[in-house]
Amino acid sequence: RIAIKLTEDEPDVAISISDNGAGIAQEELPHIFSKFRRSGSRIGGKSGFGVGLFITKYFVEKHRATINCESIKGTGTTFELRFLKGYEHFAHLPVNAINPKMSELVEELIGQEVIDGSDSADDTTAILQKEILTEKKSILIVEDNAEMRDYLQGLFAATSIVYVAENGIVGYELAQKHHPDIIISDISMEGMDGLELCQKIKNNKELGHLPVILLTATSSQEVQLKGISEGADDFITKPFNSDILIAKVERLLKSRGNLRDYFLENITLKDNGSKVPLEYREFLSKCIEIIEANFGNQDFNLKYFALEMGMSHRSLYDKIKQISGQTLNAFIRSVRLRRAALLMLTENKNIGQISSQVGFEDQRYFREQFVKLFGMTPSEYIKRYKHNFNKDLNVVKDE
Repeated sequence: RIAIKLTEDEPDVAISISDNGAGIAQEELPHIFSKFRRSGSRIGGKSGFGVGLFITKYFVEKHRATINCESIKGTGTTFELRFLKGYEHFAHLPVNAINPKMSELVEELIGQEVIDGSDSADDTTAILQKEILTEKKSILIVEDNAEMRDYLQGLFAATSIVYVAENGIVGYELAQKHHPDIIISDISMEGMDGLELCQKIKNNKELGHLPVILLTATSSQEVQLKGISEGADDFITKPFNSDILIAKVERLLKSRGNLRDYFLENITLKDNGSKVPLEYREFLSKCIEIIEANFGNQDFNLKYFALEMGMSHRSLYDKIKQISGQTLNAFIRSVRLRRAALLMLTENKNIGQISSQVGFEDQRYFREQFVKLFGMTPSEYIKRYKHNFNKDLNVVKDE
């Protein structure tokens, strides 16, 4: 059992990490941070190189922090790190004060499923996920009139995560930072108006999939035509009926759900009649093509995937999540399972050979994930579909 505790005092913040493991002998404690020092304890009959704690202490002290260890042999160990608040202790060192939305690693870990065969996860984990993850959609409101901005925020505050910006320049920055599910922007604004904002968003490879509703005080067809040419998904004229605006937002968000349906239906080899824009189908096809081309590549990872797509890890993660509803790792896993299902119906190989071919070395894990996606075991899938494969299935073929 590993417990992590965060406490705060006036001058500093402390992080303690405790376990109930084998513990460390008292005579070894003064030396555990020494280079190449290895404890007499062994985990699984193996020992490390004796540099882990040395490197840990090096980085901790670079942050002007401290690290201490207390341990009782046979009972467990506690490490405590203390970090000073503020910036003063960094003297003349440069400090980056920009706080990211969330570590990409943390997001990936949150998206991971329990794979140890247990049906029930730790209650603490469930609570943390409930607090960090939400079913609410996010909306970015860009409006230079304070009263209108507050009114729009009030319309969606109870049901959505709402970000607000007082002009197009700030709005574009927030769009890049948060990747909202939808953007509502006024057209007439100083600095960067709504049309220019819409153009920048739609021309940005990482933001172009975000739906944009433009608010305008004029019913001029010329203005609306300009907006359409810049990629706006819908218009609403001021003064407007709030129910109509809410309905338009819900419709655009529902279309985002159609994208997920399209993904899921294609991934499970079922027929799908969803009307999905070509750009999204092409994006998914490219993702699947890259993943399938790297089934046997041991160096294939999320960084490599993002590089091949010509996107940052952050942007690829957000776009995959919005389109498929899955994390990057879950998306890759689904593509592997999809290919495995197709191979089971078209090639005379056993399940073990096929799972290994698509990148699953753990047969038990492959079976568990296959059941989650297809609702049946691999052997049941073969028995049900292989005999009349061409008649009963609509196979999604690669372009």
